[in-house]
Amino acid sequence: MSKFCWIVIAVCLLAAPIHAQEETVAPNTEAGTEGTSVGFGGFVDVAHAVGRKAGNANTLGDNNFNNMRTLLMFNAQQGSKIRADVEVLFDDRSKDRIRLQGAFVTIFDVPNEAVNFMIGKIPNPFGNFAKREFSDVNPLIGQPLMRQYRTALDWNNLWNNAEQVVRKSERKKYDGNIPISRFEAATPTVYDARWDFGVQMFGSIGWFEYQAAVTEGSISNPEADLNKGKQFVGRIGFNPVPGIRIGFSGAYNPYLSKADDQRLLEEGKGLGEYHQTAYGADWELSYRYFMMSGEFVRSTWDATVIEGELSNWSVYSDIKYKLHPRWYIAGRYDIMRFSEIRESKLSSKKTPWDYNVQRYEAGIGFRVTTDVTLKLVEQWTRFDQSEIPMSRLTAVQLSVPF
Repeated sequence: MSKFCWIVIAVCLLAAPIHAQEETVAPNTEAGTEGTSVGFGGFVDVAHAVGRKAGNANTLGDNNFNNMRTLLMFNAQQGSKIRADVEVLFDDRSKDRIRLQGAFVTIFDVPNEAVNFMIGKIPNPFGNFAKREFSDVNPLIGQPLMRQYRTALDWNNLWNNAEQVVRKSERKKYDGNIPISRFEAATPTVYDARWDFGVQMFGSIGWFEYQAAVTEGSISNPEADLNKGKQFVGRIGFNPVPGIRIGFSGAYNPYLSKADDQRLLEEGKGLGEYHQTAYGADWELSYRYFMMSGEFVRSTWDATVIEGELSNWSVYSDIKYKLHPRWYIAGRYDIMRFSEIRESKLSSKKTPWDYNVQRYEAGIGFRVTTDVTLKLVEQWTRFDQSEIPMSRLTAVQLSVPF
C-alpha cells in the first residue's frame, strides 16, 4: 500500500480521541418564515486507490474510487406537506465533473401517509440500493456490479450475433474494462448514476410499502427519453417484523437512445419498440451488531440476435458486523451471468454475449467521529473462462458528511 494510505489512516487514528469528545453537530438548517425551513448538507469523499479501478467507472466516468467526490444537497420545506430537493454532484474524474444529480418536489400525505408524490428528476425506485448508495451509508467503497458495470450491450445501436461477439471481444483487448472513449454507450443493468425525469407515487400502510413511477428514460439508460417512450417501474416492500425487510421490483421500458435507420427499417420496428424487461428482489436482515442486505435482478433487452436473447442476471449480498462502537468489518460477494447466443448465423456454437464476472470486496471501517468514517478495502474482479487477468484494487476512503 502507498505511503498516502498509511498517512491518512495515521492522521485519522490520532485525531479520533479529540473528535470523540465533541458533540454531534446538527445539520446546517436555517429557519425561514413561519412554516418554512431551508437546509443544506452533503458529504465529501477523499479516496486513494492502488490497482485497476477503471472497472468501477460508469458511463459518465463516475467512480467511487476517484480521488475527490462531493455531493451538495439543498432543500426547502413548506409546512409538513411540500418539500423541494436539489442535489449537485462533483467528481474530479467524471465526464461532466459537476452535474445536477436530482431536483424534485415531494408532496406528502395526500390525503395521508399512504399516498405521497415525487415529481421531477427523481431517484430510481428499483431495488433497495438507493438508500445505501452514498458513502456515509455504504459500508464499503465500490458499488454492486448490477448498479454500475458497463455490459457489451449498446444503447445506441442494434447488433446481430457476430457483431455482438465482436463487442464482447473488446473487453478482452482492454483487460476487462472497455474504455468509455471506445464504447460510450455500454449499457449497465440498473443505472443509479443518473436520476430520471418522471412522477412517482409512494407510501406505506402498516408493514407494507410501495413505490410506482412513470419516467422518461430507462433503468439502464436514462437517456432513452430520446425515443419518446415511457418507463413503468415500481417496487413493493414488506417489513413483517423488526429486522427483516424484503421487496420486489419490476421495470418495463424502451431502452435505445438511437439506432441505424436502415437496420430499423430491415427489422420493421421503431426505436421505441425495443424494450428492457427487468424484475428483481431485495432483502435486508439485521440483528444486534450484524446486518446483511442484497439484491437480485434479471433483465432482458429486445435485440436482433437469433436463437437466444440478450439477458443477464446478477445477485450480490453485503454483510456488515460491528466489532466495537467505532470499528466494523464488511464484505460483498457479487456475480453477473449472461445468456448465450449463437456466434453467427453460420455457426451452431453458442457463447455468452458478454464475459461472466464475479467480484469480491472486503474491508474495515473506523468511525473517526459519529459521522466521519475511514474505510480500507480490497477488491478483486474475476472474469470466468477467459484470459482476462484478475483485477485487484486496494483503496482507502475518508467519508465526511456535513
